[in-house]
Amino acid sequence: MQSPGILPLMSATDFLHPLVIPTLPILAGLLSRAFPERAHCLTVPAAAGATAVAALLALLPRAEVGLARLDTLSVTMALLVSFLGTVVLRFSTRYLEGDPARSRFLSWMALTVGAVITLVVSNHLLLLLGAWTVTGLCLHWLLLHHPERPGAIFAARKKFVFSRLAELLLLVAAILLYAGHGTWRIDELVASINAGNTAGLPAAAFLLAFGAMLKSAQFPFHSWLPDTMDTPTPVSALMHAGIINAGGFLVLRLAPVFTAAPGALWLLAVVGTVTAVFGAMIMLVQPAVKRGLAYSTVAQMGFMMIQCGLGAWGLALLHLVAHSLYKAHAFLRAGSTIGAITKAAIPLATPALAIGTLAGAALVAAAATGLHVAFPNAMETPVVFLVVLALALAYGIARAWSGHRSNTTRMLGAAAGIVIVALGLHLSAGRLLPAPAAPSVPAWLDAFVAAAFIGLFVFQSLLWRASDHPLGRKLYVHALNGLYVGTLANRILNHLWPRQPLA
Repeated sequence: MQSPGILPLMSATDFLHPLVIPTLPILAGLLSRAFPERAHCLTVPAAAGATAVAALLALLPRAEVGLARLDTLSVTMALLVSFLGTVVLRFSTRYLEGDPARSRFLSWMALTVGAVITLVVSNHLLLLLGAWTVTGLCLHWLLLHHPERPGAIFAARKKFVFSRLAELLLLVAAILLYAGHGTWRIDELVASINAGNTAGLPAAAFLLAFGAMLKSAQFPFHSWLPDTMDTPTPVSALMHAGIINAGGFLVLRLAPVFTAAPGALWLLAVVGTVTAVFGAMIMLVQPAVKRGLAYSTVAQMGFMMIQCGLGAWGLALLHLVAHSLYKAHAFLRAGSTIGAITKAAIPLATPALAIGTLAGAALVAAAATGLHVAFPNAMETPVVFLVVLALALAYGIARAWSGHRSNTTRMLGAAAGIVIVALGLHLSAGRLLPAPAAPSVPAWLDAFVAAAFIGLFVFQSLLWRASDHPLGRKLYVHALNGLYVGTLANRILNHLWPRQPLA
């Protein structure tokens, strides 16, 4: 059994070593400050663009077995990060025009992109840990681009603490894996696991799970992410579209470790469910655009962890890519959404909710049945994901029905198209990222995930009526403050690292 995404070796592409891919942005980041201002505004985005081309060339079938590798997972991630890095760096040159620290900012951004790409092509646990650490340190200095802002200082320190804790967990897990399998290389580790060696796997899997949760802002470790909104918008775009995915990538890369420890996978699914519901609830009531997007990212990372926890590896990768592209676009266009009506303020009449629920359930059931008949052995989507899709569709139809009843035919046609595309992606996901079969999901876990999303659907449907009832008004205020989880984390951090200006 092979690790997720390994492609057959092809000697015709041996000239393209995986570590060549992150070299250009790293060199640009190190040397750009020596360039004239106009030159570094051209060279840094160009280096990221060249990296995207190198990652695209790496789509040619091959696999590396040294310090780094090129396979479906690593190439997809490298191409995604380099493409988004190019866009964000280009945006940064205009966004920071006139800023005296623009050269330094672009340098740290390029180094961050290079570090993330090194992380995703790593085939060595220590190289992965080193790239993970460098990514966090580069991000720390980007968060401090405005060191005169107390909020930026506090957010950077909070992220620093969570990042160092995640790195410590990853280091201990790597040592346990080395002690049990005698290798730092991921491909050799996977081969050892496939041969039946399970030494150290349960403990390492739980340590890796907590490290991934810290890195991907899972509840209750999420509050560092919304607190970083004092950073320049390009940093938010890169962080939410690329860096935040490191936790999910870690789970995908080390999937064989997790499949040997079902409890760790179920932990990811439970925490991911709580995170997804929590993030979606808090997102709806946030008045600030960027803070709402931050909680949206928390929710999406939670849902990705659900997919990993239920063994839907291909779906998790598809979700990761789609969310990254959407969220980068959303942050870079955040200013254009000022003045828009929030979802929480849109009235949803009871008939619209009833019609949406019936239509959503019927469309998903019909499409799933049709695909199962057409591809009886290929449609392996967990039933709980069909429930979530039906609920999301029901809410969308209810909103559309409440606003434009005259377009019922077009609305239902669009909904049917969405269902077919979504289930088509579910159908192809398993082929996108072959991975070891996950252990059977217990019935209680499916029920927990389904019940949580049904509760979220009810909350979303009734939120616009919150002001009509005292309990609703109290709930709205508590949700606006993130249920005070972040406040508790801030108090702990203030105790450990009192607020004071940086020297």
